[in-house]
Amino acid sequence: MVLLCSALHSYAQQSLTRKIFTCHAATGSIPFLLSKISSYSGTIIEYSTNYLTTDSTYSIADGNVMLGTVLHKLLNGQQVTIEEINNKIILLPAKKTPEQYPLYGFTMEEGSMEPLAYATIQDLASGQICQANRFGYYNMMLSRGKHYLEVKHSSLPPKTITILLETSTQKNLIISPVKLPEVKIDAGNTLQPDGGSRMDKYQTDAYNNFMGETDPVRSLYLLPGNVETQETTGKLVVRGGDPDQSIFLLDGNQVYNPSHLLGEISIINSTLVKSIRQYKNDFPSRFDGAISSITEVNTRDGNMDKWTGEANAGLLAGAMSVEGPLRKQSTAMMFSMRHSWSNPLLNILDDKYQLRFYDIHFKLTHLLNANNKLMLTGYLGKDHLNIHNSDYQRLQAWGNRLGTLNWIHLLGVRSFVSTTVNVSNYTNLAGIKFALFNDSTQQAEDSKAFNNYASIDKLEAKTQFEYNALPNSRFRFGARYAHITIRPFNTTISPEFLEEEGYYRPMQPLRFGEFALYAENELRIGTNILIRPGLNYATYKFHSYTHRSLQPRLFAAWRINHDQQFTFSYARMIQYLHQVTTPFLGINSEFWVPSTGLLRPVESHMVNLGYNFNDKKGLFLSVDAYYKQMSNNTNFAEKGNIFYNEDTWETDILAGKGWSYGLEVLARKQINKWQFQFSYALTRSERQFPDINEGKKYPFCYDRRHNLNATINYSPLKNWNLGLVWYFSSGDAEFLPPGVNDDFDTPAPVDPGNKEPDEKNPFVFDRTGYKSRRLPAYHRLNFNTSFSFHTGQQLTHKLSAGLYNAYQARNKYIRDVWNLEDNSYNTTSSGNRLFDLTFYLSYTLRF
Repeated sequence: MVLLCSALHSYAQQSLTRKIFTCHAATGSIPFLLSKISSYSGTIIEYSTNYLTTDSTYSIADGNVMLGTVLHKLLNGQQVTIEEINNKIILLPAKKTPEQYPLYGFTMEEGSMEPLAYATIQDLASGQICQANRFGYYNMMLSRGKHYLEVKHSSLPPKTITILLETSTQKNLIISPVKLPEVKIDAGNTLQPDGGSRMDKYQTDAYNNFMGETDPVRSLYLLPGNVETQETTGKLVVRGGDPDQSIFLLDGNQVYNPSHLLGEISIINSTLVKSIRQYKNDFPSRFDGAISSITEVNTRDGNMDKWTGEANAGLLAGAMSVEGPLRKQSTAMMFSMRHSWSNPLLNILDDKYQLRFYDIHFKLTHLLNANNKLMLTGYLGKDHLNIHNSDYQRLQAWGNRLGTLNWIHLLGVRSFVSTTVNVSNYTNLAGIKFALFNDSTQQAEDSKAFNNYASIDKLEAKTQFEYNALPNSRFRFGARYAHITIRPFNTTISPEFLEEEGYYRPMQPLRFGEFALYAENELRIGTNILIRPGLNYATYKFHSYTHRSLQPRLFAAWRINHDQQFTFSYARMIQYLHQVTTPFLGINSEFWVPSTGLLRPVESHMVNLGYNFNDKKGLFLSVDAYYKQMSNNTNFAEKGNIFYNEDTWETDILAGKGWSYGLEVLARKQINKWQFQFSYALTRSERQFPDINEGKKYPFCYDRRHNLNATINYSPLKNWNLGLVWYFSSGDAEFLPPGVNDDFDTPAPVDPGNKEPDEKNPFVFDRTGYKSRRLPAYHRLNFNTSFSFHTGQQLTHKLSAGLYNAYQARNKYIRDVWNLEDNSYNTTSSGNRLFDLTFYLSYTLRF
């Protein structure tokens, strides 16, 4: 303590501004009073009158004061700083903060004028970094003078652009479209503005679908924490959530079933994609309506300079796309379509399956002027699946129709607004048909089919503003309104499947509305810290039931050094739309219903802590630990009708709690011509319902403890690529009624025709005597290769081939449960699967 006091006393003696002296009252100019203060305190004060006000009168008062105090009072408002140099007080001119001006515009690809979503712009002198939004819009505040800006995008070489900034400037930053096939372009360990996972081109190339083309959406399954349900559904399950708790947005418009071929092919081919981002670690405030993940896919605007296209023919389907200018540098269009011809091939592989699908994409982009752009987007797609077995059949047909009108407008030098109107329609037909047997002959004499049909119509309008108020602060705020109508139809029983809507009796439509306001502030503190607090306010109304919620969000990033950074996020999420299902009857048992006074909205609280390492040697490593608590999760009540019932559907749905937590690791490394990616997730997911398992927690059906994905890409030549993708996951958890046969390879015979189903309750399940078990582990190896070559100046040819399930893993998929008697339950779990060892081949022509 004595030493500390001595040190403080010594510091006070050495600091002239802390010197205490007796001051006498005086009045006069600043130079006159400074000479008096110098005389009273015995301290030399040096200055120049060039930067002091000398023609005004000031005063000082009597008393014992500190030298620094009286100087600060006297010089308040003067453009000077007080410095102590060589035992003197020297008044120096204050350093002027350089005036800054906004630089804003769009990042674009040269020639085509395609906006580059999420491009990174860095001022090389100051180190300031800005990331463009999904429309390619950027805004920076820079000092006057010459600047060298480095612009980077994942699939294009970086470019340094020189800017001479004299005033507020609008400038589009253009990057050359020349690609570097053997070099991965990475923005480096820049400060993250959010926790979204961006699927770059070199990552999406790792996954080839059954058409032999890269499938960027299916590449999401290679990320840790993302798993797919059994092959006959192919839905995305994220961090222990239900499949319906993840939303897929196509140009901002929700798609309720974004897949073909039972999930093995997405509705987006690689030529259409401009950007893909998935949010599961962090939810920006503009997102709501899902508690597990948001996948945001944006398609290309169309080439403004020249016509280009692509045609693809594979064993399962054919596709073509074309884009180009209707009027150069002003209006462009993009069109794509795909259609299956897969039934002949499937009949060779397994004649139990019949399926067909098609999809059509259309986009029209028009530049009104430098500050305004209109985009009209359309999508139409449909699938039809029929599975034949000796004593039963399944039918499922689903389709999506979407339309989006988007207006992009630059309000001024610091503000940007995007306004969107979405319309969509989703239809789903599901049926199951039984063979009715003669007891004496054991021959099928008749059949009985249970058919269910439903549709969803959605009308949505939303707008979002971005305002760059300060150099290190960006505000986003907006609003969204959606009106949704669910049209269920009665369950129709007939000898054969009924596929026309006219065969069904309409039930009371379920209409509800959602309105949301949101705001967030992205604040950068220096070059190494970012904080983004946000708030989403939502209100929901269905009949007389109204629900309001505040959903706080927080994201923070701390950049430790050039290679490492930590992130933290918290989100409260509310979901009003439920997809309820029975856990027993596979693909035909899913129904969308709104929240009601009895069936409350799903709610989640999630915390995520992340660490990223990204060096200049091609190594990327991320680790995330998360904990998520959920309430009002839904489960179709086992005692209820598996199909819709107009009178009882609210009471037939159970609501309970859920928990999910885990550790996710993602690593990538590029070594010359090799690219490696490894992902692993150690997770746990649980559910708790009052009337199931005596009210105790039990593992969720998609509780897979270990999930591992490994990919290897190798390019022995510039135009030749080889790839391997290996999946492994622990088996699903099953919670089954009594009478289950545990032997997958020798399932117990079933005779569903012995039970005459009742129209109200065709299947009834007993809650007593449940059994819990783990299904076998799932694993699969895919191999693909592609070779490309050119003819002439404009044509590029690509041959692709591959093997699906290369070592013929005997994975099991469908679980079947039959009710044979009123009080007896005989069930079986079958090993049905769609694809065993499958070869695929395709040819692609680009022009």
